[in-house]
Amino acid sequence: MVLAALAVGFLASQVGIPLPWILGPMLVSAIAALSGHGLHDSKLVRQGAQVILGSAIGQSFTAGVLVSLAWLVPWMVLFALWSLLMSALGSLLLVRWAHLDRHTAVLANLPGGVSEMAFLGGKAQGASTSIALVQALRLSSLVVMLPLAMVLLLDDVGDSLAVPLAGGSLGIGTLLILGLGFALGWGIDRLGVRNAFIVGALVVSVIATTTAWVSTGIPDLLFIAGQVAIGLALGSRFERRDVSRMPRLIVSGLGASLFTSLLTIVSAMLVAVPLGIAMPVMVLAGAPGGVAEMVITAAALGLSIPEVVAFQTVRIFVVNLLAAPIAALWLRVAGRLLPERASGA
Repeated sequence: MVLAALAVGFLASQVGIPLPWILGPMLVSAIAALSGHGLHDSKLVRQGAQVILGSAIGQSFTAGVLVSLAWLVPWMVLFALWSLLMSALGSLLLVRWAHLDRHTAVLANLPGGVSEMAFLGGKAQGASTSIALVQALRLSSLVVMLPLAMVLLLDDVGDSLAVPLAGGSLGIGTLLILGLGFALGWGIDRLGVRNAFIVGALVVSVIATTTAWVSTGIPDLLFIAGQVAIGLALGSRFERRDVSRMPRLIVSGLGASLFTSLLTIVSAMLVAVPLGIAMPVMVLAGAPGGVAEMVITAAALGLSIPEVVAFQTVRIFVVNLLAAPIAALWLRVAGRLLPERASGA
């Protein structure tokens, strides 16, 4: 399957499809999973891929960029909270269309990690399988549609759509950054933070880049390998046993995900000008997708990367800290404003 994923990824890169090394493997992995021969999602491989991508992304920062982003931090927090509100509103569609209870629906629609939100659902008697499936639908649909839409709508995206985040040799400095990034990611993961390994590697890489204390550079092939691993992991979420018995949830989840994404993206477009951020950059910064996928899209389109990284990373921490209390608060507020009908609906 890995060879097939590489072949499809290479073909996609040759015909100019954005994020070819993610979308190609994701397609192969999804087809295999739906046929009942899905690839086992290796936790260690996924963590390693996140470290590679986080280390590469961190190279786009300088001390000047960090200073210029500092004043935006309050706005990043506010937008993260706003995106949670949009997700809560979108979850009402899951309640109505898929007949999920409100707690399961809101956890399924929050812009959190697949396994993390499913775990919260399991702890509170929610349907963890439903949550994981809707989360996977949101991530996958955004990864497929948003880059393609931006390629079609933007006038100048370059000829090759090559990602300029990589380039370098696998020297001692790179190995040191990768090792420290993995170690910090492991520590953050112990705290229960989602995407911990990409965040840990990002922090180490940013420090190394801004202080120039060690020379770094992620080799192209290693960067491609990281993207392939992410794509394979995304596709493996669509297991046949879950998809075949939940057709209503599939359609409803996709509709709710698109509705929520549209609300959030329109909100990002509205605040782009007041914040002085280019609209395409703010769209990717605010989109409820994965940080790695949105950043790679920005790089592929020749857009500014730091703003996308900063907004996405702040939202990771906001969601991790507030997902459970916001879900509980939403249940109380929605219960008072929109009392649920008697069961059987």
